[in-house]
Amino acid sequence: MKRSFFLIVAGLVSATIAWAADGISYDGNKLTLNNEFTRTECGTMGKKTMKETSGLACSRRTPGYLWAHGDENTGDNRKIVAVRPDGTLTMTVKLTTPNTDRDDWEDICTGVYDNKNYLFVGAIGDNDLQFNDQYYIYYFEEPAISSGTITVTVNTICYGYPDQKAHNTETLMYDNVEQMFYIADKVDGVCHLYKLPFRTDYGTGVQRLTEVCALGNGDKFKLANGGDISPDGKCMAIKSEKYVLLWERQGSESLSATAQRLPQQVAAYVKEEQGESLAWYNDSIFYSTSDSKNDTPIYKYVRGNSSTTPVDTTHTDTIPAEPQKTPPALYEVIMSNSYSAYVDGTNLKAFYLAGGDAPAVDSYKVNEGTTWEQNGNTIMLTGTDSTTISYTLVTEPVTPVAFTADEIVFDGSEGSWVKCAYGWDSSKKWRFSKTDTDYSREIAGKTHVEFFLPACDTVVLKSMDGNERDMRVYANGVEIGSKTKLLKSGTTLVVNQSVPFMLSVVSAQSSGDGGVKALRMARKGNATDLGGIQPSAVSYQKILRDGQILIVRGDQTFTITGQLAR
Repeated sequence: MKRSFFLIVAGLVSATIAWAADGISYDGNKLTLNNEFTRTECGTMGKKTMKETSGLACSRRTPGYLWAHGDENTGDNRKIVAVRPDGTLTMTVKLTTPNTDRDDWEDICTGVYDNKNYLFVGAIGDNDLQFNDQYYIYYFEEPAISSGTITVTVNTICYGYPDQKAHNTETLMYDNVEQMFYIADKVDGVCHLYKLPFRTDYGTGVQRLTEVCALGNGDKFKLANGGDISPDGKCMAIKSEKYVLLWERQGSESLSATAQRLPQQVAAYVKEEQGESLAWYNDSIFYSTSDSKNDTPIYKYVRGNSSTTPVDTTHTDTIPAEPQKTPPALYEVIMSNSYSAYVDGTNLKAFYLAGGDAPAVDSYKVNEGTTWEQNGNTIMLTGTDSTTISYTLVTEPVTPVAFTADEIVFDGSEGSWVKCAYGWDSSKKWRFSKTDTDYSREIAGKTHVEFFLPACDTVVLKSMDGNERDMRVYANGVEIGSKTKLLKSGTTLVVNQSVPFMLSVVSAQSSGDGGVKALRMARKGNATDLGGIQPSAVSYQKILRDGQILIVRGDQTFTITGQLAR
């Protein structure tokens, strides 16, 4: 039968179907071409998402997603990512491994053991044949895929080959039926298949692989670059740049027995330069992509669409519909001093008490699929549509207002110690808005007002004329009581702060704007810092005692840091 190819084009997506009688030479035999699969370009692995994708696996805990890792595995690149089949980045998992200098990760696979879903990452490459008995399988329970970035500490299996020599390898597979790893080495000649049972109690010693068989005669099929075993154990596929070979398990035979029979060649596979990744979704669907420094297509192979093969209706697994791509969105940023930072143009602005350390980002909320990367004071968000937004983190020290027992009626000149993104309003005074469900007011800084105050025992806040608003109040991030009402006549807050502090008023209302028009502070003997007391108002003197400078005011003595000495 004459070999031919048909190209079906629909929009920007292409599918390829191939028919032929004979495949490549394998161990002296011409392989049968399997014509049951169609090939479709379903997405793109963007270089910003994962450069040089070396491993690919289908999630078992969150079906419809792919796990991938790259060829560069040092520093911040010691990670795997979860993507949709269209290449949309969803989640990043940073891996903490015991041997951070082992950077040649070559494959990833998923598996079930003891009723738990696991991810296995193979630090198994060795181009220069220098790592004899230093090949590692990192494993950990598969996390549920959500968004953002998490860090996982891995477990490790160290293995070596039965000939106790170095081998270069790019194929790590796991068989759920036998709970067995299958590993194919990569040589410019006859590749070999090895196996190792998976156990969680191997310890730190070197585990020795068992050789299963040779893979072909090296005439055509060599340089095995990747592979996978379907989750039901029925299918094993191993690929080179030019070919994908398919072994199908017969009955209850071992996969070792399956591997020693002649495979079929998947006719629909088209050569991928540096094609290193293959992942089964089920025994009718697999994905592949390439190790490239540029944006790289992701291909989906589906069994049953060939005109010579009836559609397989026994497999009902479906992949969820691809979501609409969305741009990045920042919802909320909490700093390490419990202050809610806000976006001011291209800046992410945060304030802190003068004399203390500048705060760092403690936590954040972004929309689903958006990733967060911080490099120094530069923060970059990347959305599912691959667009990015950059912010510069700006932290500003604030000197508290001097203590006074007089009521401070605001006139808008307090901007050096009152911080409010919503700003001053002549009628609403220092203003805060209602809360919302989409975080737009929160990230704009409109839902809160910060007062930087000296030490005091109580603070009275007054509402703008005629309006009383629900609020929550925090002293240095610790809530004072629970939700309260900002009253026109004044709301008394017991703060008991012996050093300067930050008082945050946060909206707790669902409609209408609020505002603070006046503030009064009081000391009843518990506040011990000098709190900006003016020398002209209260007499004081400095003394030297036991090598320490002390400040005496009336019958109280303070250290130079403002703490009561006696």
